[in-house]
Amino acid sequence: MNKITKQHFKVNDFEGLKEFYVDILGMQNFSINGTMIFGFTKNSCFLHFHKVPVKPYASTSNDFYWKIGVTLKNLDVAVDYLRDKNIVISSPVQFKEIGYMSKVIDPKGFVIELLQQGFVGYEEKISENVHPIGSQGTLSHITLRIHDLVKAQTYFEQRCNMRLMSIQPVEELEFCLYFYSFSNEDLPHENLKSVKNRQWLWRRPYTFIELQHIQIPTVILHKTPFDMAGFDGFSYGDTIEEYVSCSSLIDEIL
Repeated sequence: MNKITKQHFKVNDFEGLKEFYVDILGMQNFSINGTMIFGFTKNSCFLHFHKVPVKPYASTSNDFYWKIGVTLKNLDVAVDYLRDKNIVISSPVQFKEIGYMSKVIDPKGFVIELLQQGFVGYEEKISENVHPIGSQGTLSHITLRIHDLVKAQTYFEQRCNMRLMSIQPVEELEFCLYFYSFSNEDLPHENLKSVKNRQWLWRRPYTFIELQHIQIPTVILHKTPFDMAGFDGFSYGDTIEEYVSCSSLIDEIL
């Protein structure tokens, strides 16, 4: 079965990346050939950083690319640990009936959302003898913002042969979330909008494409300038990987 294998990023240098992702977040270091590659396990999705001559990354709330997603069994344990390490992290909140979450910024300015696999109050106990993040983390989401839902759905369903697994409307904020994966697992409930599917989804051991469909016509989405650090696409496959560049994604769905 295909799966998302890598999330690619271009950066102007590697300073601070190993210290953050390995020493702080507890990922393993799989770096080779002048690139930096990190993942929670050897069979999981990896973060793949490429060094190129670009300006530092600067994100905005209207960017096409939004964030890295990491799911955790116990968010409070992770937040307490990061604060003990003097890492700035937002206070966890239960966002509607979507999830219990917090956000942190990596050394290059990339947003990481930490999402508990269960809603608030449904955390799992984490042993004190294991790494408080590395032992429980999954690289779970690549989040992209879109306006044209039809173009995006056509691309991921027909071009990538991915499956829509969840639809999560947030009507008062005028957006809706769509989650795609390569999984053929049966959902607990057939209704893709069912809240009862969501904690099950957050416990999956694989990575989703998350589309935030912006429903405000006046919001203009921006692509990261070519000469700036930023998200550079993703790879997927089984025995053979296929690379999807950020520029091709922008051409197809933005």
